[in-house]
Amino acid sequence: MAEKTNIISDELIYIFDKKTGEKFFKQSSIQFCQITHFSIKSEKSGKTLLLSEDGIKRRFTQTPCTERKQRKDILSWLHKLR
Repeated sequence: MAEKTNIISDELIYIFDKKTGEKFFKQSSIQFCQITHFSIKSEKSGKTLLLSEDGIKRRFTQTPCTERKQRKDILSWLHKLR
């Protein structure tokens, strides 16, 4: 199981989506209803997301996970051969 990400750390600039391996970087943080939310932006697609600290811990990791992406690519390739 992947380590939970400490997004609050100023040292951590980049985080990676656990499912796709997509690289995101932290832009800013704001408080909503006493919960810290972070604005993060994808390097690949340019999409900006606003997620709570807990949401980021669930969805992102500190290190890129290329194994899942490689398995997904192989499975989609095999599916296309059918």
